[in-house]
Amino acid sequence: MRYLFIILITCISFGQSKPKDLTEIHIYNIINTFDIETDPIIDIDFFEESYLREDNFLLLKTTDEKVVKKIYKSISQLRNYNKTQKDYNTHFGNERFKTMFVIEYNSYQDTLFYSTNTNEIYYKNYIVKDERDEFKKSLSKEIIHFVNRDLASEIEKIKNDKINSISKNQILINEKNIFGFNRKQFEKDVAKINIIRTDSIILENESETIIDYFINENKIVFDPNDEKLFLLILEDNNLQLTIDSIEIKIGDSIDSIKEKFNYSYAKWFKTFNFYNKEIKNVTFFEIKIKDSSGSVSFDILDNKISKIYIDYN
Repeated sequence: MRYLFIILITCISFGQSKPKDLTEIHIYNIINTFDIETDPIIDIDFFEESYLREDNFLLLKTTDEKVVKKIYKSISQLRNYNKTQKDYNTHFGNERFKTMFVIEYNSYQDTLFYSTNTNEIYYKNYIVKDERDEFKKSLSKEIIHFVNRDLASEIEKIKNDKINSISKNQILINEKNIFGFNRKQFEKDVAKINIIRTDSIILENESETIIDYFINENKIVFDPNDEKLFLLILEDNNLQLTIDSIEIKIGDSIDSIKEKFNYSYAKWFKTFNFYNKEIKNVTFFEIKIKDSSGSVSFDILDNKISKIYIDYN
């Protein structure tokens, strides 16, 4: 899997000939990136909008002024290198350029791309070879270690970790096992639907009406074919959820389900640590439903349950 690094150097102020008041470097190590065939280098705004999602990067910060000055000095030497024009392979995320540096100082911004594979730099529409490794040598050991991590492989390994599983009859809503319920059964035995929203979409020149059912902020989805409930999304506590004899509410600490679902918790905690605890609501806590592809999953925000998805598929 391809991955990309972006190093964003902020809070920088330069004098006439050399940098000063350098305070901080932000290094964004991107996990999943562009496709070589379709996504050429455009600009930093496009990159930030498309790929700086909460779950798609790790962040390293350093306030080492000496490191920032060394990087800036090495960049100033680029004009002395032999240049070639940008070619077809100059893309984000391919096997050539995987690192982007954005240097900001005063009201000016400079951008370059660096290839860890070929030791080349794409700068001001030209490609230059870092022939004497000046740019590479300007990076600290901490930065080099960080940008050389294969984050895509690391997170994929965590995704393959074991999680807990439960049966469908261990999931109760208002003390009822609602698996297989249609709307009539749901309203009779569980709760009355109080909001209905309809929307029309066009698929291959045919119009289809989508109906969403709600109980306050909680969404109930019925299969359009057999009319049986297959998805429940809980965002408030108007419906009582019990899983394996534990009542679970929106706003509960993740610690409340830690012991009962220890494998799922261990996987969540690894993912949480992978992101350096810098990014909130980036992971979800998941419990598998036996004999199906369904699951119960939780959005976690500030170590608390903020949303619950029950997928009976």
